Amino acid sequence: MNKRSYVATLTVTLLIVLLAGTYLGLGNRPNLGLDLQGGISAIYTAELQGDEPEEGIDDILDQTVEVIRARVDSLGVAEPDISRAGNDIIVQLPGISDAERVQEIIGTTAQLAFRPVEAVIPPGDPDYEEGPDCAAPVDEREELAAGESGILCGSPTEGASPGEADEDAAATPVEKYRVGPVALTGERIDNAFPTLGQGGFEVTLELDNQGGQEWAEITSELACERDQGQPGMLAIVLDNVVESAPGMNPGVACGTGITGGTATITTGGATQEEQEADAVDLALILRTGALPISLDAATFDVVSPTLGTESLQSGLLAGAIGLVLVGIWLLFFYRVLGLVALGALGIFGVVTLSLITLLGNFGFALTLAGIAGLIVSIGITADSSIIFFERIRDEANLGKTVRTSVKTAFASAFRTNLAGNTVTLAAAVILYFLAVGPVRGFALMLGIASILDIMIMFFFTRPLVFLLSGTKVMNRKTVRAAEPAAVATAGGRR
Repeated sequence: MNKRSYVATLTVTLLIVLLAGTYLGLGNRPNLGLDLQGGISAIYTAELQGDEPEEGIDDILDQTVEVIRARVDSLGVAEPDISRAGNDIIVQLPGISDAERVQEIIGTTAQLAFRPVEAVIPPGDPDYEEGPDCAAPVDEREELAAGESGILCGSPTEGASPGEADEDAAATPVEKYRVGPVALTGERIDNAFPTLGQGGFEVTLELDNQGGQEWAEITSELACERDQGQPGMLAIVLDNVVESAPGMNPGVACGTGITGGTATITTGGATQEEQEADAVDLALILRTGALPISLDAATFDVVSPTLGTESLQSGLLAGAIGLVLVGIWLLFFYRVLGLVALGALGIFGVVTLSLITLLGNFGFALTLAGIAGLIVSIGITADSSIIFFERIRDEANLGKTVRTSVKTAFASAFRTNLAGNTVTLAAAVILYFLAVGPVRGFALMLGIASILDIMIMFFFTRPLVFLLSGTKVMNRKTVRAAEPAAVATAGGRR
């Protein structure tokens, strides 16, 4: 490689570093993990019934983890950590402070069913005393089996007056519904998403082929009942609560029903914002499926960001102290070459930080363990420069010119650098796939640092040292090489 090629390589490298620095200068910063920015840490324990066999519980819990992961991903949480520990499921969500909403989304069982309405029982009706106590908590009411007819309570927010607060709506007696056996379950739902209809926000359901056929049959029968003076309503039941009971539109013909495999659920909420939030949450739960087992939140903690800030400051201080000590040592022993090593460390810092920031757009979050990996990487990058410089000194001590020493030393030093970083990279990859939690962040930082170290040595350190070797600023004195005469004396030639 000639001088022009070295200049071109160095120019391209510095342009890349400039772009990375500009990206950071525009205010882009890494996503921070739970231990650095606070968030929610929870442990859910599976609730096993006394007669429920434990055989196959591992598969059920694995499925539960995947359902929770899908729900959390829909929340847009950066690097959530969801893992199993026995019958417990550990959930860590950095940057989330709305604990109530997380509990609703993760812990909601969301068993959805559609039941034909046989009769509507308003408060004050003589039959209203039958069935469950609608003032009692939902989880304390007796569940209605899928194949049975019975009475269910309506949702407290169903039919609430516009502007009526949730607490007022909850205190108002709700209607009861005498419903038939389940005609269709939520398993037939392919997709669910919130939409803004004429009456407010609602959830649109898309059914699979079998669900679409069953939906047409159900609505056809209900349309016939409507024509005969019966309710002709379909109860949308979520966890044994009638969320909505729409009647058949006059346009739905008896014998035909609603075809096309789509349906909508009108959501509650006193304001449009509440309706939208309810529609988004309900669509999320329906789209990501029902939990296959009941969960109890054994612990549910909101981690304070104050502790994370202190940890971050301590980590940055440790890194700064380490960098200053390494810099002093490099300048003292290698002089001009020490400046080159400091330049490599600076490039390493800018490029690494921009990469971490960029990965944040894909869900990666920097944790305290990741910072530890970066601090270790400072030593790795400095080691690469030191190996190169020591080889230059050895070659110069053999009596070679500085330029020839640099050329010979790089080939040897780069082989050593490549072998060492390959081993580190292999260990980081294995650790990343076998470890869980913050340890994966440490492994990722170590792997990124190993790759960057190789690239910086080849595309920055190498061309810059080669260019300096042809100038007066780099001579035998600045590389601290022994004089040829002294070497000959030490070798016993005289």
